[in-house]
Amino acid sequence: MLGAEARRLPAGEMDRVLEAYQGWIKNIAADNKVIRASQQLTDKDYNDVADLYREVYPEEVPILPPDRYGDIVIMPAIGCPNRRCTFCAFYKDKPYKVLNEQAFAQHLADVKKLYGAKVHSSLGVFLGSANAMALSQRRLMCCLTLIKEKLGTFTREVSTFADPDFSAKRTTAQWNELRESGLRHLVIGLETGWGELRASLGKSGDLDKCIAMINSARRAGINIGLTLLTGAAPGELRRENLKQTLITLESLELSGGDLIYLSPLSKNGFVDDAALEEQSEMMAVIMTMTEAKVVPYQMQRFQYFM
Repeated sequence: MLGAEARRLPAGEMDRVLEAYQGWIKNIAADNKVIRASQQLTDKDYNDVADLYREVYPEEVPILPPDRYGDIVIMPAIGCPNRRCTFCAFYKDKPYKVLNEQAFAQHLADVKKLYGAKVHSSLGVFLGSANAMALSQRRLMCCLTLIKEKLGTFTREVSTFADPDFSAKRTTAQWNELRESGLRHLVIGLETGWGELRASLGKSGDLDKCIAMINSARRAGINIGLTLLTGAAPGELRRENLKQTLITLESLELSGGDLIYLSPLSKNGFVDDAALEEQSEMMAVIMTMTEAKVVPYQMQRFQYFM
């Protein structure tokens, strides 16, 4: 189930579980024979695949939205153009870098080699890393065209993260062009609909760009995944956070094909009870005022496996 609850254990129990987990990891790291045998790989095959994986994903794949875990990740850019989010554990030390057309074509060739026949059985593509929408329209259209030429089409088409404050401004015609070229799904970290709180989290407190991008994409037929953090507001301000977030959500043209992810804020690797309580409270209210599906989500549980 997406976003199953995680609670802090008593200190003694936490130490016991951590020790058992580290022992399990150590055993796996010490003996990869089981993994290799299960995939019918020789030692050379295994090492070659590992080397190719590191070539294809030099940044690795830090995070995906939960409904796109099975996608093949394609990276026309790496890093994040913002890197100021106070809660982010993924991109703070990763400057934004766009691949040129030659490098991107080689990336696609390497992806095809890495995945082999799995390319044709995968349902969708996810464009990494933190914000492919920061690419110019020409560059992004080139990427979508090359993906179709080199890898084919996918049932769930193409999804990507988008930060409206660090994305190219697009006309109605350009949004339609992207949708016709396979862009189906944008995932946007709204975090909160309260501008003042959002600014304290390292994002813009002006929500106009977020609202404009979401509604423009929706009118072009592109679905939205919207992330909201819980546990970001102090207890005495939770009610105000909910109020302001509902006001912002009412300005969005969301429908039944869209998703709202409620993600409890993680502190030092743990989610506290207050964040989980706010998650439940927000879910109960938001579900009554939008057609979008509202789901719990804990992003720190993500691991990418090819």
